[in-house]
Amino acid sequence: MTKTTTGSSRLTVFLSWLIALICFAGGALYIWMMPSPDQEAMNLHMKQQKNQNSRKNLTEKMKQEQAQRALPANYARQLVEQSELLVKKNLGEQIKKFRTMVETMRRRKDDLLTKVEKRKLPWGAPDDANDTSKARAIPQADNPPVNASVEELYSALRDYEAEIQQNHLAVNAAKQSLSKGQSFPEVYSSLKAGVSRMPGFDELIKMQLRGNEWMTSASSNASGGLQIESTADLNNYRGLLGQATRQAGLAQSRLEGLFGAVRQAGNPGMGQGNGKPGSGGLGGSGNGTGSGMGGSGEVSAPGGGTGTFSAYSGSKLSKEMVRAQALPGRRFSKDAKRKGWLYINTWYMIGPWESFGREDFSIVHPPEISIDFDAVYTDGQVGTGIAETDSDPLKVIGDEVRLDGTLRWKFMQSESMHNVPPVTTGHSTYYAYTELYFDEATTMLVAIGTDDSGRVWINGKDVWRDYGTSWYNIDEHIAPFQFRQGWNKVLVRLENGGGGACGFSFLIIPQDKTEN
Repeated sequence: MTKTTTGSSRLTVFLSWLIALICFAGGALYIWMMPSPDQEAMNLHMKQQKNQNSRKNLTEKMKQEQAQRALPANYARQLVEQSELLVKKNLGEQIKKFRTMVETMRRRKDDLLTKVEKRKLPWGAPDDANDTSKARAIPQADNPPVNASVEELYSALRDYEAEIQQNHLAVNAAKQSLSKGQSFPEVYSSLKAGVSRMPGFDELIKMQLRGNEWMTSASSNASGGLQIESTADLNNYRGLLGQATRQAGLAQSRLEGLFGAVRQAGNPGMGQGNGKPGSGGLGGSGNGTGSGMGGSGEVSAPGGGTGTFSAYSGSKLSKEMVRAQALPGRRFSKDAKRKGWLYINTWYMIGPWESFGREDFSIVHPPEISIDFDAVYTDGQVGTGIAETDSDPLKVIGDEVRLDGTLRWKFMQSESMHNVPPVTTGHSTYYAYTELYFDEATTMLVAIGTDDSGRVWINGKDVWRDYGTSWYNIDEHIAPFQFRQGWNKVLVRLENGGGGACGFSFLIIPQDKTEN
């Protein structure tokens, strides 16, 4: 019995030690193979990055699939007509301006050529010194046909531009030959016309597709018979229309320089300048006090016309009180208990487009033609900008981002009354769009501040323009506007001339509550 017990005890001890050794070895192996905290964090980061890239790739794939989504033929025709509606209107207005310039330059040329033809030649002058036949033979541009297409309107503008430039050349030749007693044919042949011209419509197509081919179809109602079969085709076509209007605007600015046109503006700062902003809406109500001062101003329109915007004339806003008491919102009710200032901080924004350092509202971009949140534009600015993380009105705070010219609408909601664009950069143009609801038709005072210049449309009506660089103030411009019952559409155009801060504010208050 003793021997048996002892043997059993030895076996038990042996097994215990064996199990302990196995456990020890297993624990050591586990500890050795267990990742360090740094390694674990790195693995987690890599896993998250992989998931993020996967989601990004999926999103891009979905965007590509959406961009190539086929459009029913009838629906595509309707979208083309809708996209062209305001473009044709804009180009039609340009036609009128160009025609006026053509007629003015023709008269100048004819008057001066007549003087050349009637002048007495000195002894020894060439017999043909007063020969103006070549300048008289400059072809006159034809008017576009009734119900002209976008392409026909654009081509007519190019023809007008060419005639104006050629007639201006003849005017300069006549002036020089008269002042210096020179032979007109010699002077006329020595002068060269400017090389800045509107590109042809075919060139615009190549620019839009960056050299790729665009299929055409006899059944297409788009200009040039361009085939519109997908959302990508439609977005490219809208980009093409935007290119056409912008080229027309640039040409107008160039031609105005031939006439010595000067655009002037009222004093935009400190509440003085062009008045009539307008718009508003909210969900709550602000509790600010004070009233606004707008003053009145005049803006010299292209071609010499002057537009005056009447403005609210009251005391200056108490900025600190407005900032402290105003509330955000987009819906307004007269039954609201609080009746102070409301600021609009919810917008869809898009940009930047290149402005080339020029403050020229005649250069039209797609949002002025139609609001399409699904549209993708490829004619935006290229370079770098700052995606702001703070809506500071004086500082540009955020991360540097690359701009590849691709523009999409972006939902933006500021935590303050100051709204900043998606990406801030210099020489740029932006648009902001929102809708404001009123339970009944109401006259509101609208206070607008912009940095730098801006333009505002309410329900499609051009109500206010601000020319020139100015410091940002919430009461820069104040004016009354009658809002209709229901939803009201507000579009803001914002220009940033330099490379500094850029933004705007949009506040409203019932006109009869400004003294509360």
